[in-house]
Amino acid sequence: MFQLVNYDFDSDIHLYHFKELKILLDVNSGAIHLLDELGFKIVQNLIKYQGDLYRAVEAFSNEYPEEELMEAAYELLGLWEDGAVFTEKEEGLSSLLSTLTIKALCLNVAHLCNMKCTYCFAGQGEFNTKKGLMSVEVGKKSIDFLIAKSEGHRQLEVDFFGGEPLLNIEVVKQIVDYAKTRGKETGRQFNFTLTTNAVLLTDEIMDFINDNDIGIILSLDGRPEINDRNRLLNNGAGSYDIILPNITKAIASNPVSYYVRGTFTRDNHNFSLDVQHMAEQGIESLSMEPAVGEDNEFSIRREDLPWVLAEYEKLTELLLSYVKKEKKIDFFHFNLDLQKGPCLAKRISGCGAGTEYLVITPEGDIYPCHRFVGEKQFFMGNLDDEKISAEIQELFKTNHLENKAECVKCWARYFCGGGCHANNYYRNQDIVKPDEISCEMQKKRIEAAIYLDIHKSLL
Repeated sequence: MFQLVNYDFDSDIHLYHFKELKILLDVNSGAIHLLDELGFKIVQNLIKYQGDLYRAVEAFSNEYPEEELMEAAYELLGLWEDGAVFTEKEEGLSSLLSTLTIKALCLNVAHLCNMKCTYCFAGQGEFNTKKGLMSVEVGKKSIDFLIAKSEGHRQLEVDFFGGEPLLNIEVVKQIVDYAKTRGKETGRQFNFTLTTNAVLLTDEIMDFINDNDIGIILSLDGRPEINDRNRLLNNGAGSYDIILPNITKAIASNPVSYYVRGTFTRDNHNFSLDVQHMAEQGIESLSMEPAVGEDNEFSIRREDLPWVLAEYEKLTELLLSYVKKEKKIDFFHFNLDLQKGPCLAKRISGCGAGTEYLVITPEGDIYPCHRFVGEKQFFMGNLDDEKISAEIQELFKTNHLENKAECVKCWARYFCGGGCHANNYYRNQDIVKPDEISCEMQKKRIEAAIYLDIHKSLL
């Protein structure tokens, strides 16, 4: 018997229009359904009448033939019986978090930078701490620490970050060699990434990166005038003419993986044009991140949301045009893997900062993620202590969906896991309280990603 009297429609399904499509997302299963006009209306009424299918269908008896109404009702019933719609929450997912161990480190190998980007959250690479470069000794201790703390994981992740990590490339090389040696000794496989502004990226460095299967994240904000407005060299000059050739050569060398990452600020109302510009340069894997967090002249504010959300719709049209032309563009924020979805732990807790992922500074200090470096209340210890703060680790381990009143009722909850801890903190001074501005942008991106995924399946 079809029984949905107590179903929580507000939090467990998302019914929406996106351009010409009518879409139903079943939140708990992740199933996505493309509806016709009648199906959309019936689900609307089902929500209105709180699960009474008879009333939901009967309301259209004067508008549609009975045969058509019954066909639509039976189709909906069939989806429900198959567990593809109106599914229930899976309880107790948070218990999975108690078993998580560390599997990834971000190594801030340089608290120095050769650029002075205007919106830099890291204070031009210093993270409001001491300037300096990581030593080989600290790098090796970091690898040993990761191996010791990663019980249950064979695949381990290390990201070289800064500041600008290429200012310390010789130490990066030695850390990679050491990690590979220790990996063979302990039966672990290390996967590496390196985030760089590309100013110092040479053929020799790219040979090292490719020889060691290191994924790279490269920074470019798009059009020359946009990039050079904020991504400045230390002498105040723009960086576009230096970094684009280096990025182009890096991509041509066929690295194991790459992303070109841009940032849009509140004074760039046409960031879809920057995505288009990068695609025209032959960049196939890219992202365009909003400046978020604490209020400043760059971060997106609530009053900016109308134009930001409208721009995401323009971006969706652009990406759809590439899909139709069979032009490969992998846009990070729209790449949600809608068929499989994230693992259960990520679905309820987000990125894993403070639990599965930590950051090490040049001095060996430990923080939950790179955005928290220099914040004393999130200091977790030092490599020399051979232990980390259980209190802070527990703070992040318990910062999951089931402990967030705003998130547990949100249809987008399993795509973001409660949002970025750091965005929440810098916006609200509380890692638990969601950054509502980031939430609105995330929801729009999810709706757009679903829309694009449906079009891909229809081609």
